[in-house]
Amino acid sequence: MEHYLGEKLKKLRENRGWTQADLAKRLNKAVSTVSGYESDAHAILLDVLASVSSLFSVSTDELLGLDAPELLSLSGLTEEQKKTLVRLRDELLAPSQQGNDLSPQQMEILHDIIKAFG
Repeated sequence: MEHYLGEKLKKLRENRGWTQADLAKRLNKAVSTVSGYESDAHAILLDVLASVSSLFSVSTDELLGLDAPELLSLSGLTEEQKKTLVRLRDELLAPSQQGNDLSPQQMEILHDIIKAFG
């Protein structure tokens, strides 16, 4: 199975609700460069790879599709439970709302956790 880094980068960006311009600004790159990364037209340099890893809080092994030991085993969980945990991680890493109250997205995730694991 072939693995393309551009697809992974695009998915991470879209999961945050960022445009290519948003990501370009965070990486200090041109939008056309980010577009090139996502289409695999431009190679992603190591310093950019490190920045992407840090920016999205994922390991370079995960970005590169290398097998890495799981920190938390998800075996035995349903697909719905796994998706809920991923949504929880993503929301905690990049909250959709700032402030003291829970956002509607956070409330929905909390509800899903109680439903899935309760």
